Amino acid sequence: MKFDTTLCRITNAVPGTPKILVKLYTTLKLRLNKSQLWVEGKTAGDALRGVAQAAGPETMELILDEEGLLRNEFLLTLDSEVLDRRSLDQIELKDGSVLHIFPPISGG
Repeated sequence: MKFDTTLCRITNAVPGTPKILVKLYTTLKLRLNKSQLWVEGKTAGDALRGVAQAAGPETMELILDEEGLLRNEFLLTLDSEVLDRRSLDQIELKDGSVLHIFPPISGG
C-alpha cells in the first residue's frame, strides 16, 4: 500500500480494487490534516487499516486495539449503514462508497 500525499489517496498495486472515500472527523481530521481521503481496499477492514497506516503509528494505536480491531469508542458507517467492528474484514467494498469514521462521543 502506498500513500500519495498530493492526491490524498492511498493506492494498492492491485488493479480493479474498489476506491472509496473516507470521511474523517475531529481527532483523525486533525492528525491527518484533512477531512477526507480516498482509499483502495477489498473490505472495510482493508480501508480502515489503510487510514490507520497513513496516519502513523500513534494514530494507528488510537484507532485499532491490540487485536487489530476498531476500538469500541469509534463508529464506522459505510454508505449510511452502521458497521459491526468485528466483521469489517467480511464487508466488501464497492467503488465510490463512502466510509465515515466517527470519533468517540463525549460531553456532559
